[in-house]
Formats: sequence, C-alpha cells, structure tokens
Amino acid sequence: MIWEKVRELEERLEHIKKEINEIEKELTSLPSGHIDSKKVNDNQYYYLRYWEDGKLKSRYIGKDASAIKAELERSAELRQKLAKLKEEESKLQRALDKVNMAVISILF
Repeated sequence: MIWEKVRELEERLEHIKKEINEIEKELTSLPSGHIDSKKVNDNQYYYLRYWEDGKLKSRYIGKDASAIKAELERSAELRQKLAKLKEEESKLQRALDKVNMAVISILF
C-alpha cells in the first residue's frame, strides 16, 4: 500500500515535469511585457514595452493591439500555472526525498 502511494507520487512528479517543460516551451514563443499607448492627433498607437538586457525596450504594434493583448494574457496565465506547478513539484520532490531517507535509515 505504501509503495503504491510512493509510485503515485513519482508518476505525478513526472507528469508535472513534462507539463512544466511544455509550458516553458510555449512561453518562449509568447511575448512578455505590457502594452502602452500614445495618442497623437486623435489616433491611438500601441507599443509593446519589455525588458531586455537590463534595458526597457519598446516595439511598435500599430493601431490595433488586440492580438498582442491576447498573447500577453495567455502568457500571464501560463506563468501563473507554471508557478503553481513548480511549487507542487518542489513539495512532491521533498516528500519523495523524505521517503528515500526513511528507507535508507531502515536499511542501514
């Protein structure tokens, strides 16, 4: 019974590691930063602002920023999910480490 639970923890940990890897891959293709807008002669212009090499950079988006906004929202959702998964991964790893230490102390 105990070994079944340990195996479940190990399987969950592997699943989490795979999910973390997939999220990190997807995040590399999504933008990071935030959108700023400037109004010039009653026209609204949008810029993506982000940090790169310690400097704040801007990239012109155009008059419509809806596509970038959707990507930024997706990026934020993934970052939140990634943080939760990494926390769970850490807890599972600590639990498995404790089990390993207990087994080693019993055997030796």
